[in-house]
Amino acid sequence: MKNFPVFVFPVSLEFYLNARHTHKQLLTVYNPYDFSVNFKVLCTSPNKFTVIDPEGVISPQSCIDIVVRYTQPSVAHCDTIEKFRITMYDKNTQQALGKRDILTKLIEGEPSNVNLENIGDSFHPLVTRIAPMRSIEESTKVTCQRSLHHREQQPVNVVAIAVSICCIAALILPTQPEQVIKSQWPDWLHIGSNLKLVFSFVLGLVCMLVLRP
Repeated sequence: MKNFPVFVFPVSLEFYLNARHTHKQLLTVYNPYDFSVNFKVLCTSPNKFTVIDPEGVISPQSCIDIVVRYTQPSVAHCDTIEKFRITMYDKNTQQALGKRDILTKLIEGEPSNVNLENIGDSFHPLVTRIAPMRSIEESTKVTCQRSLHHREQQPVNVVAIAVSICCIAALILPTQPEQVIKSQWPDWLHIGSNLKLVFSFVLGLVCMLVLRP
């Protein structure tokens, strides 16, 4: 026999004596390989179970569901571990490729909603908390309040204000090429139009810096 992994879900079956809906369960066998395989299902106590289509062919990269029924549920059979063995065979040579054993047990009573024994003592159910939904008006109001509070906390940029005043003063000065009437300002305070464009550009940048949101 080769040692090909056989993928089966679930890995075990639990039947409950007082829950009739658990007396019928499914075993899913997967074939992840690129070739078809034959499968066969065996059981340690075939008189207790009925397996529909206990053998067949699984196409490449496909799966097949096997229906398992517990036909003789009784108190005497409770807590007795039985086994299903699923064996895969090469479709052409009929050589066994691998096998997988599935443990089964009949449990007295009914299944609980949450079986803490299966998930371990260190794991506990999560508590779902639903956060209250805020309306659009409340969300907008909170956002505006945060924005105003953020603006109030911003310090006044003294350097930017000083640069703005200097730029405004420079723009007020007379322009040298446009001087027609003699001005009261001294000649050294007459600046060119190109220099005024520079001061206008700097003033615009400072205004964007100070008045940014």
